[in-house]
Amino acid sequence: MRLNDNKVDFMSVRKIIIVREPPQCINPLGMESGAISDADITASSSFDSGNVGPRQSRLRTENHGGAWCPKDEITSEPREWLEIDLHSVHVITGTNTQGRFGNGLGVEYAEGYLLEYWRPRLGKWVRYRDIKGKEILKGNTNTYLENKHELDPPLWASKIRFFPYSNHRRTVCMRVELYGCLWTDGIVAYSMPQGDTRGNEWEFFDASYDGHWDGELRRGLGQLVDSKIGPDNFKMGYYDSARSQGWVAWRNDTRANEPIEIKFEFDTVREFAAVHLYCNNQFSRDVQVFSQVDVLFSIGGTYFSGEPIVYTYMEDKIFETSRNITIKLHHRVGKFIILRLHFSSKWIMLSEVIFDSDIAHGNFTPEEFVTTDLSSLPDEFFINNKNAVSDSELPVLTAQHDDPTYMAVVIGVLTAIILLLAVAIFFIVSRHRQRKCFASPVAVKVPSHLGSTCATVEKGAALMAYTLEEDEGRYAGGGTTSTLPRELDNRLLDLVKLDEYQEPYQALKYAPYYSYSTIIMEMKDMMLNNMGTGINYAAVPEVVTVPLLNPEGTFSTHEIPSSSVSSVSASDDQDIPLFPRHRLRMLSKLAEGAFGSVYVAEAEGIPEYGTNSNTLGKRLVAVKFLLPDASEKE
Repeated sequence: MRLNDNKVDFMSVRKIIIVREPPQCINPLGMESGAISDADITASSSFDSGNVGPRQSRLRTENHGGAWCPKDEITSEPREWLEIDLHSVHVITGTNTQGRFGNGLGVEYAEGYLLEYWRPRLGKWVRYRDIKGKEILKGNTNTYLENKHELDPPLWASKIRFFPYSNHRRTVCMRVELYGCLWTDGIVAYSMPQGDTRGNEWEFFDASYDGHWDGELRRGLGQLVDSKIGPDNFKMGYYDSARSQGWVAWRNDTRANEPIEIKFEFDTVREFAAVHLYCNNQFSRDVQVFSQVDVLFSIGGTYFSGEPIVYTYMEDKIFETSRNITIKLHHRVGKFIILRLHFSSKWIMLSEVIFDSDIAHGNFTPEEFVTTDLSSLPDEFFINNKNAVSDSELPVLTAQHDDPTYMAVVIGVLTAIILLLAVAIFFIVSRHRQRKCFASPVAVKVPSHLGSTCATVEKGAALMAYTLEEDEGRYAGGGTTSTLPRELDNRLLDLVKLDEYQEPYQALKYAPYYSYSTIIMEMKDMMLNNMGTGINYAAVPEVVTVPLLNPEGTFSTHEIPSSSVSSVSASDDQDIPLFPRHRLRMLSKLAEGAFGSVYVAEAEGIPEYGTNSNTLGKRLVAVKFLLPDASEKE
């Protein structure tokens, strides 16, 4: 698996790194509060175990004698100790000490002390040294004032011992407290080559490493996990001492350009989300971020046979600021991890390594070395592989190689999505045009016999649209009938006067209650000349008697005067019978004007067109409602 950093991490200028904030790891661990039990406090000896035994060594506590006092006097060669057992590995960031006040009777205190600590992976007691290499920590100057000391660097321990110290032989007594927090990162040790020197005065060693120093660093913890990061300029010195500058550095010419391997061991099998590495990038001084990192995982720690995660970093020769590099580990599982750092320049400088992980649940088996019995292989295997490259020369397939099949699938899916979107857009536009054509007042007023077929109604209801041929064949009187030329259809629509309200012609198919009036279409001379002579035009029937609802639930009628213009064919006005309101169900509004509204309704038991017989079926009809003051409007 290969990961790539294909752009410069400009956010690194802000020195982003996930570190353990000091305020989160300065809590008292329980000497004063009693969280540490008496059974966990022991000593090499006591002057009087009942009065000044180890259980009286709690800070700010005046029980019995008021402090722990060793049996022998203290010298510059300390032998007496007070031990505190924490049972699990903690990060110890500070200590606090007092002498024996004894309600004003005590005169004993320790001018100085040393610390030794132990944890399971070390397997030995280690003397603590601060960042300047000093072992003796400052103690008290009287019996009642406290002296709190911050440990820099911190230490990792499950057991810790206080050794009283004095330049002169004297009797001392102590009360103590520890500060820190539980070590939850899970790292119990890391192993790697020791850093190199640069010139005569710069030693880029892991000086705080507490494991074994025998050519390589083994079974210990040190500078890479102390939550402190080095400065951008490695020569400025993060610490006062020139012995440690906050960086561990390696140079490639002393290692034949081989990558640097750092092996981390954890307390148990863990599931890893990411690893953060804080690196220096002073390329003007031959220091750059690694070019590549290989991350290998193992359960047993001997064989790392799984597929490694390969992370490639593109070099940055613009900004020289130190930066945090985050590598996603995709929830891989292991108890041991190897980071293999490849050189990009002459030097690699590393200050901090932090893992994001959680304890993995389940049963895990250490890897085993798999051997292959060559005698069981056929002869053809060796013949066909004579010219094959060695294992070390085999190319490693990574995510950088383009897969043609994968690209073809992606292109096909994208093409299908684009086609579906195009079809959906076309369908939506078509539906929108149909609705707009139906709802437009112009579309309602245009006579249907001019070829308009826009008759879609809400809820699926449809009104019949007739062409000119059907109208003329049904209603034209005498003379020769003819249809309009198709090429004049659009021009005729523009010449029709639309200032008179006309009932949609489609309703006549379903309603036998009508009377006729005529509408004479005025056209320009050019139109009349083009159409020739001897052509009769069908008059468009218009419903002029409109039912209105009255309080009794039946319809009453108001007549509208018909046009005074002579018509080609007409019909005598007929009496419109009343239609029961309960047999009429309103469906939707068709149009609305200054004189009233037109609705689409469903009528039950209405006579067939041209007959007087009622049917049991339901039909769609057009219903016009006039406003009460419609007759007064102009």
